[in-house]
Amino acid sequence: MTDEPLTVSELTATIKGCLEEQFAGFRVAGEVTNLTRAASGHVYFTLRDSGAVLRCVMWRGFALRLKFDLRDGQQVVAGGSLSLYPQRGEYQLICESLEPKGIGAAELALRQLKEKLLKKGYFAPQRKRPLPLFPKAVALIASPTGAAVRDMLEVLAHRWPLARVVVRASRVQGDGAAQEIAAAVALLNRLHKLNYLPLCAIVIGRGGGSAEDLAAFNEECVADAVYASAVPVVSAVGHEVDVSVCDLVADYRALTPSQGIMALCPDRSEIVDGLRERADRMREAMTHRVALGRQRLDHIAARPAVRKPLDRVRALEQKLDDTAARLVKAAKTGVGRKRDKLAAASDQLQGLSPLHVLGRGYSLTRKQGAGGLLRDAAEVRPGDVLVTRLATGEVTSVVAEGTDVR
Repeated sequence: MTDEPLTVSELTATIKGCLEEQFAGFRVAGEVTNLTRAASGHVYFTLRDSGAVLRCVMWRGFALRLKFDLRDGQQVVAGGSLSLYPQRGEYQLICESLEPKGIGAAELALRQLKEKLLKKGYFAPQRKRPLPLFPKAVALIASPTGAAVRDMLEVLAHRWPLARVVVRASRVQGDGAAQEIAAAVALLNRLHKLNYLPLCAIVIGRGGGSAEDLAAFNEECVADAVYASAVPVVSAVGHEVDVSVCDLVADYRALTPSQGIMALCPDRSEIVDGLRERADRMREAMTHRVALGRQRLDHIAARPAVRKPLDRVRALEQKLDDTAARLVKAAKTGVGRKRDKLAAASDQLQGLSPLHVLGRGYSLTRKQGAGGLLRDAAEVRPGDVLVTRLATGEVTSVVAEGTDVR
């Protein structure tokens, strides 16, 4: 060692080399804080525990391969090497791998994706559409070499051969499988909307596998494609234990590809048997109705009014004649009684009439042109013309002189 002093850069470079040599390829656990995502794509954060903090950086290439969304407060295990940032004289961890502590990265990513899609309403029951009762055209998205597509075609041919079937080949596992599935759903929807290929339903099928094999059905791009589909989607992924994101977004979830087709398509034999049963019941009902109608017709035909319809008319005519005769007789009797009563009243009135006494020699006198009868001789004057009514006829006379009545 010489007495010549080192520059800051030289010392920093020496320390940097020692750190990178001594602390390469190790793992450290801690809590994520001060998380920052730079425009370059690099991720900067701090790991801490109860006694210390450690600055960390993850370059863009490694950050893009993260399977989960890194957030403040997460407990993680970081793997990488120590280095020193000369401009600040601070050491930092160059993070090449990062995984959640106590849970796998894939599981955490899946949980975060489900939480995100749930908030966006992708899993809402009210948006799920019912499957068609009698599908005319069905599209299958599956691996062309897998057993799932053969099973679905066989079940379709047996249960509902009337449906038109279109198979859109797609990988269902491995890198790029999710993008192929999403593209297949989008293509079928475009053809449907353009009326080149009108569809009743789309079935996404796979014949089971491990959780890793089903990773393609847990990708966000698949969820987006199924959610945006104008055609009802059946998710028929053969994995009963785990529920994929595709299962949750689809309009119907089937446990296996075959079960998906069975839920979508009715059984032709059951339909035929049901129609035959209904035809038999209809035939029996018609026979019963005809027999009942014939019985009621015979009952009606046996009635006298139907067998001899004029008897009723003649009986009513006879009753009408009797009624008319009684009315005429009653009218005559009533008129006679009224006439006798009128005559009696006339005689009584005649007896009370002042003219009736004229027949016994009395007379009635009045001045000519006057209405009242004379009762006093003082009422007349010489020259007055008097009219005297007798029992028969009238006598006109002229007063010659007045008479003094005392």
